[in-house]
Amino acid sequence: MSQQFKILTFCVALLMGINSFGQTPFMSQPFFATNFFNPASVGFVDNNQFQTFYRNQFSGVGDPYRTIGVGADFALFKNEENEGYNNFGLGIQAVSEQVLNGILKTNEITFSLANRVFLDRDRTRFISLGISSTMINRNIDRNALTFGDQYNSGRLFNPTSLENLGNFPVKFSTNGGIMYTQVSPDVFMQFGGSTYYINRSSNTQVYGNFNQTFQFISSFNYEKKILDDNTFFVHANYQNRAEAEFLYLGGAIGLPIQGAYNNNNRLYLGCFYRSSDAIIPYFGMLYNKYKIGVTYDIYNNKMTMSNLHPQTLEFTLSSYLGRNISKNLKSIFN
Repeated sequence: MSQQFKILTFCVALLMGINSFGQTPFMSQPFFATNFFNPASVGFVDNNQFQTFYRNQFSGVGDPYRTIGVGADFALFKNEENEGYNNFGLGIQAVSEQVLNGILKTNEITFSLANRVFLDRDRTRFISLGISSTMINRNIDRNALTFGDQYNSGRLFNPTSLENLGNFPVKFSTNGGIMYTQVSPDVFMQFGGSTYYINRSSNTQVYGNFNQTFQFISSFNYEKKILDDNTFFVHANYQNRAEAEFLYLGGAIGLPIQGAYNNNNRLYLGCFYRSSDAIIPYFGMLYNKYKIGVTYDIYNNKMTMSNLHPQTLEFTLSSYLGRNISKNLKSIFN
């Protein structure tokens, strides 16, 4: 136990010693990747897991915005002595946001550490606290840009506006979260919140500085077994970002399909609503070790009144490592 305490103390000191600024990705399936939004959720599922997602936003107006993310969760100090109920979890997430076919890229890598405290002897209810550190790197592909003042009657002039684009400094972020989780053979429930400090770089050609602020995220996940092996789930989250404030709410029905792992395999059909923005149909599948999700954003804002038709498609994939031996509900959330 003293060795665990030393490792935890070292990791916390390393994370807290970094000057911090950061931001989370924008997704239509945030319930699929809770570890990307709340560091308190990492490392506490039944098995280690790997996650990835791809989001192509506004593809109907060209290819203006893509988001790609990968993440992994690991249980720390899980052994026979604690009967497989680890108190510490570790998570690693990487996100790449690409604008205009990658002309502008923002790459982030995050390390998260969490600790949980059980509230009952059966260890079906616990509160977890998490902290994460993010490294943020932004870069511009200057070879893909051409400014009008580079040319005059066919001649190339220097200096040009292109030279005003300086390098973005690498930035770091330290973020925190809290989460309550309850599990049973028939119910999975989870809710909590996290906060991030948003700091964006400003270029010399931009007048005025970006208003630095905090980002707050709160979320609620609930799935319950009904009518034998059918389930239904509800997800809600509130996000207060620098560029938007919105409520995301919806749910889905889980229909059983044949397979291994005690008939826990299911197809999910549902729909979500993001306030003042979009209605989002959802199709998901939980099959053996894999979770798959697909969403398509149907926008209901003023953008749809133009001749342009924005389309946003998001695909998610998750796989856990090892056998699922838990007697509790195998939920789309865990």
